[in-house]
Amino acid sequence: MHVRRALALASALLLLAGCSGGGGDPEPTPDIPDPTRSSPTEDVTETETPEPEAESPEDFIRRWQAAADSMVVTGDASTFLAISKGCQACRTYAQQVLDVYADGGAVDFEGSEVLDMVRDSAEPPTYVVDVRAARLRIVTPGEPDQTFPAATQRYRMILRAKAGSFIMRNYAVI
Repeated sequence: MHVRRALALASALLLLAGCSGGGGDPEPTPDIPDPTRSSPTEDVTETETPEPEAESPEDFIRRWQAAADSMVVTGDASTFLAISKGCQACRTYAQQVLDVYADGGAVDFEGSEVLDMVRDSAEPPTYVVDVRAARLRIVTPGEPDQTFPAATQRYRMILRAKAGSFIMRNYAVI
């Protein structure tokens, strides 16, 4: 049973693509009224009340993959499941990871990388995603360690739009 679970976990590994933008806030400038203005509201711009920017499907896939990688190394599936509501394949994957940790095991994994994303369909948003996963080692007490080499895999990921972002609706190896 443990070997099957380990193989399923290894084959289900996806990608990590945690890129974050750097840069700090610009220096504050004093708010000095312009004496030539005729109305105090003339100078109001959209930058003063910014609208939250919608997350692109590509950014969501990278964030989702980072959550999947984090789940694998920590055994905490909460973030991954929160952005995968309604995805049966995601629930199965999370349960496989949780089973390893419930048995007192751990996973040694350095993450994954999104290599390529191609939009396959507009509705629902569907992408073909190539990912490269690092070597994976599953350690379960009382059993030999299981090691799986780094590998590249292709997935079809189907998203569902939700409040300026997305939810993973389904993913499958293709």
